[in-house]
Amino acid sequence: MRQAITVSGLIVAVACGAPDLERMRTDELTGAFEAFRTNIAAIHKRDVEAYLAHYVDSPDLVIATADSLRRGFLLFAEARRASDEWPDTLIAGRPTLVWVGPGVVWGAFEYTSVQRGDTSRGWSERLFVKTGGGWKIVVTGQMERCGG
Repeated sequence: MRQAITVSGLIVAVACGAPDLERMRTDELTGAFEAFRTNIAAIHKRDVEAYLAHYVDSPDLVIATADSLRRGFLLFAEARRASDEWPDTLIAGRPTLVWVGPGVVWGAFEYTSVQRGDTSRGWSERLFVKTGGGWKIVVTGQMERCGG
């Protein structure tokens, strides 16, 4: 009998103490969506500091494009601050977000960008991690469609 009470108590403790993964998933997807939204808003506003604030300040930041793979926040931030080039128009589709696990969300969205009369279309992706400073992008990638 005593063993049955101990086992029952253990089951209740585990069930009550286990994280509500569905709630965590939903909350984290909402947080990552907000980070995505404000990242795009910073591009629309051409606000370099707000834009950079969305990226993890780490040598582990990864920036992938069709022709390069770079690492590190410092060079990324330096290049962004040195350039006044922003798209004249950026249309970002609603992202597809995938909860990878606690504190990690991957997202991809279709984009259309117009800069100096040239239009490009493609997909962009972000890997967000939840940090003490909010959701930060640790990997960003862009795949332009052939033929714009």
